[in-house]
Amino acid sequence: MNSAIQLTRNIFAMKFPWNVWVQILILVNMGGGLYFIQTLEGKITLACLMGSFVVMTIIYSQKGFVRLLGMGHVLFWTPLVFWMGKGLDSGSLENPFRLWILSLVTVNSISLIIDYVDVIRYWGGDRDPL
Repeated sequence: MNSAIQLTRNIFAMKFPWNVWVQILILVNMGGGLYFIQTLEGKITLACLMGSFVVMTIIYSQKGFVRLLGMGHVLFWTPLVFWMGKGLDSGSLENPFRLWILSLVTVNSISLIIDYVDVIRYWGGDRDPL
């Protein structure tokens, strides 16, 4: 439990623009997942969010605040983005559910690019704390 608290503190202590980026990710993933909790997509999004945080907490407890933390997103958000993206149709953006799915796929895809680069850099030897 202490590792999860310390990880959360480190995440929220990140400097601009990363602190804003984390808030956007939380808003879209947690906020949207809770708002659409009655849907399968909402439930799966929240499950993926929790799963990624568990993986990140384990990595943090063993390695510290390093680039490998991106592995939590890589493992859970990669299939989530593909699954959600596959379900997108050409419907109207006035539909709040469709707008949330599009937002989720967009921000999580951007996050995954950053996360894949971080994980590759970690495996390449860049193991300094963030």
